[in-house]
Amino acid sequence: MAEKLSESVWTSFLKKQRLELEDKALVKALAAYDKTDEDKPEPRLKALEEVIKQIPEQVKLLVKRKKELGDKPFGEAKDKLYALLEEAESQQKETKAAAAAAAAASKGKKDDDEEEADTPVLLTTKMIPLLRELKKGEAEMHAMICTAGKNTAVLIMRRAISPSRRKLLAEAVDAKGGMKYIVGECRFEDKVLVFIVQSPASQLAKRIRQALLEQTEMRFKVKVRGDDGVEENDGEDEDEEQPAAQAQKQAAPPGGPASAEQTLYVQRLRKVRERYEQALKEQHPEATKLRAVMGYASEKADGQKDYAAASKALEQLEKLLGASVGGGNGTRPVAGAASDTSAPSSDAPDTQTKTPRDGAFVALQQSRLAWEAARKKASADLLLVKQTILEDFDGEPEIGEAAEAAGRLEGALATFDMSLTNLLDRALTAADTDQRRRLHVEAGAMVTRYRAHLAANELLSRIDDNPFVAVSIHKSLDTALKFMAGKLA
Repeated sequence: MAEKLSESVWTSFLKKQRLELEDKALVKALAAYDKTDEDKPEPRLKALEEVIKQIPEQVKLLVKRKKELGDKPFGEAKDKLYALLEEAESQQKETKAAAAAAAAASKGKKDDDEEEADTPVLLTTKMIPLLRELKKGEAEMHAMICTAGKNTAVLIMRRAISPSRRKLLAEAVDAKGGMKYIVGECRFEDKVLVFIVQSPASQLAKRIRQALLEQTEMRFKVKVRGDDGVEENDGEDEDEEQPAAQAQKQAAPPGGPASAEQTLYVQRLRKVRERYEQALKEQHPEATKLRAVMGYASEKADGQKDYAAASKALEQLEKLLGASVGGGNGTRPVAGAASDTSAPSSDAPDTQTKTPRDGAFVALQQSRLAWEAARKKASADLLLVKQTILEDFDGEPEIGEAAEAAGRLEGALATFDMSLTNLLDRALTAADTDQRRRLHVEAGAMVTRYRAHLAANELLSRIDDNPFVAVSIHKSLDTALKFMAGKLA
């Protein structure tokens, strides 16, 4: 049962336990919260912020009197404070949701009052203030893009765009048929207008940039993130070069030529991209796996500059594509496919036969992303705990003990190094299905060992309840490992 958040609950607890604490600031914050109205979220949020701020401070004061109070009174008081904190955070979440709903309702009413019919100004003058607002970097808006032949039109709005707006876009591209509609969101990042779309990103960025220029006379650098894991820039600052020379230039690091690994990756990407996009367009039976492989290759090349691993992933993609695109009886040869891929090689994954490991690649990639996110968060939280301990006891007589305690945290995450990530990388870039399955099993076994270590490690089991700063080290690791155990079973 949730703890009721009020001044009377806290003071009654202290009276019952016969405790006298230096809690004036907390009592004042709770009293201020008691006076707020549930129907007025802004004042209530302000009061809750003060309560959430004061409870950890009260815990710190409590820790300093632990020996004086005794283990049992200390433990009960700490548990009470954390129960109040949990309820305060829950109330804060609910109040924020209520405030957001009220703001949305107010904004929606205003939009309803101001919304116009489907007129061309929605694609021109009405978009100019929206683009200026996006340029400030503080907003995210909805977008719908229409392509037909060489023509493109873009509509940006604050609210979700109704499918009925397609007619307006179709008229703008001046087409009677063959229109393709792409929906997504857009925002401004690092001086670039970014579109996150529910479609492959290929060849969209330049079209969007030109459409915005024609519709609003505003020039932007544009980036498109597709659901295939690929990011595409508009290339506005690039020279009109031959494709091979342009790819070489893109791959080259600042101040020097491209490495052999970079060049190989770029060449392989250019070779496979058209077949990949055609496969998705024709609803390839392994489309999910294809997107996962391409996303992994993009992450390795663009994010980590690991072109060797990215090339291996593209090699795997070529094997998955085989010599045809499409699915079912509609497969057809790909123009220009290399002669050595005229049929699936003997070591290529069986993309047609369902096995207990079908979809293993996706599970491996999901596991890797989940684990790296959890590991990085745990490391950052651990550093925060150490710094907070040393700051709180700076100048205090107990600084020596505090420094010793902080030092014990140093190796708390030593077991959770890069070993599992590296193993998952090897599985993702395995040369054949059998090797991937073996590494898949090894990764599952390592996850089991990690879970056992996490459960047995007393320091990690208790660290989320530390009295100094709110963290979720154990929770983050445990949640990720449970997720991975299910994926790698």
